[in-house]
Amino acid sequence: MKRYFRAAVAAATAVAFAFTPALADNTATNDTTGADSINNATATSSVNCVSNQQNALNITNNITSISSTGGNEANQNTVDGTVLTGDASGDVGVTNSGNSNNATVSCANTSNDASNLYTGADSKNNVTATSTKTLAATQGNNAGVGNNVTRKAKTGKNKANKNTGNGKVDSGKASGNTTVTNSPLNTNTSNVGP
Repeated sequence: MKRYFRAAVAAATAVAFAFTPALADNTATNDTTGADSINNATATSSVNCVSNQQNALNITNNITSISSTGGNEANQNTVDGTVLTGDASGDVGVTNSGNSNNATVSCANTSNDASNLYTGADSKNNVTATSTKTLAATQGNNAGVGNNVTRKAKTGKNKANKNTGNGKVDSGKASGNTTVTNSPLNTNTSNVGP
């Protein structure tokens, strides 16, 4: 009695972004068995492709913007006292982004072959071929964002007092814009297969 058997292959693969493992085929054969013999041949392969991505992001912005026109004085002049101030403006823009995952998991199919060749009389020959494949992609994001923005635009509190001539105060405009954008945050893309 002769029996040929090639051992099964087991593979476990951890995939970060993109991975395609190459696996050899397995063959199990009951070949040239003897009479009244009992023969078992098994070809088994398993491939596991797993991607696990985890991100943690913490952002804190502390921003203060102050624009001021004012608080000027033209007092106690022998002639006219005049205060002319320009405009006070200030814009604050904050953009926060982060935590992006992109995973591609691809595993080749395994192929197993089991056969009986030239078996003996009244022999019992059993062959089994089994292939399994597991694909999985896990992605997790945790983002904490804190924005503390203070923006001030001041005008006024100008003085033109106790002048012999006329007192004149002309204050400019106070304006400003604040924009806070928290995007994109926590974006995941996963492509699993075949």
